[in-house]
Amino acid sequence: MGKLDRDEAVNALNRIVEHELAGMVRYTQYSLMIFGHARIPIISWMQAQANEAMTHATQAGEEVTSLGAPVSLAIGELVGTHHDSVDAIMEELVMHEEAGIVLYERLLEVTENRSVALEELARQMVQAESIHVNEIRKMLRKRGDA
Repeated sequence: MGKLDRDEAVNALNRIVEHELAGMVRYTQYSLMIFGHARIPIISWMQAQANEAMTHATQAGEEVTSLGAPVSLAIGELVGTHHDSVDAIMEELVMHEEAGIVLYERLLEVTENRSVALEELARQMVQAESIHVNEIRKMLRKRGDA
């Protein structure tokens, strides 16, 4: 097993903290913008996603402190647009989740064969974020789409 580059791992983890915190804010903000027949289940889903993003940010932050480094006090890119439809919101959320996959893949790259625990965390998060992307894409399908 190779030697973990602590600084690279901390940098990757801190970018994840920032991104997940921004996701928590993004899901919360968008949950306030949902109207129409499916409002209640969509809001509930978004609130659950916000809570999960907070959990992921905390998890990554704990790993940073376990490596003896300070956790970033920054936050990733926040929502800057009011959308005209739930579909437009969901499209933006797909892009947000895909960006998260890239960050977790970077963590995997930095930790692979260097830290079993961090490598496993990265793999689990890539899987979780991929599931989110697939769920949102399914939500964007119209009835009758195959």
